[in-house]
Amino acid sequence: MTIEEIRYDFTEHGEHFQNFFSKIIKLIIISKLNCQESSETSVKYFNEIVNNIEDCKTHRVKYSKSMMFTKFLEYEFTYQTIKAIIKITSKNLIDIRFESIISDFVKFFDDLSSNIKTIKWNVTNINNNGFQENRKIKEEKSNIDSTNTKTNYKEKNEIKTIFNLLESFIEALYYLSSISPDNNKDSLIGKMIEIKDVSVNRKNLSIEILIDEKIIIINFSPKKSNPISIVLDNDNNTGKTIKELILQNKNF
Repeated sequence: MTIEEIRYDFTEHGEHFQNFFSKIIKLIIISKLNCQESSETSVKYFNEIVNNIEDCKTHRVKYSKSMMFTKFLEYEFTYQTIKAIIKITSKNLIDIRFESIISDFVKFFDDLSSNIKTIKWNVTNINNNGFQENRKIKEEKSNIDSTNTKTNYKEKNEIKTIFNLLESFIEALYYLSSISPDNNKDSLIGKMIEIKDVSVNRKNLSIEILIDEKIIIINFSPKKSNPISIVLDNDNNTGKTIKELILQNKNF
């Protein structure tokens, strides 16, 4: 087991802190993405999500049930691949504890989060893997009528909505990580933050996040009437606060 604690200090370059924070959260979300292969709808939407992340593919892992995970920049992720615990010690100072059974993954996270490469999602990815290629071949062989065209348009909008919700989620975390903890229980400064699981269940995306080891489960849905719900919250109702911030943004 490789364990490394790294401090990233933006005290003198505060203007870069938000970009770094957003990038590391994006990277963690991508590394935790998964779905059970037993659900055809889940697999379809998982593929669509991954297909809209640049340099990202899918791969299959056999547990008690067959699961699908991401392969990002040639690195294959699973439940056990990497653990990243974030602590914002002050407004522009962030400590991250990386844990992995493979030392290369710690180096990959550190290098990618620190360099100038942008992680792009909510885009159309031309680099499809086997799962996506098979589906594409079937689509090309079929005659696409007007009904199918409308269906595809609807699905693309649903995937776009999920990514917009993720962007708003990251912005909400950043906001809570930048406000003073003095007389503000919603502040995440000084608290341990870990995104533990990001799973696709049919058309929904569920994020399990730990704040000081207290579990919060947030569910994102492409439904306009109820795009976000809090399945489980902590004593401070941080999940509810995140939901309110996302709904205020309304970028979906």
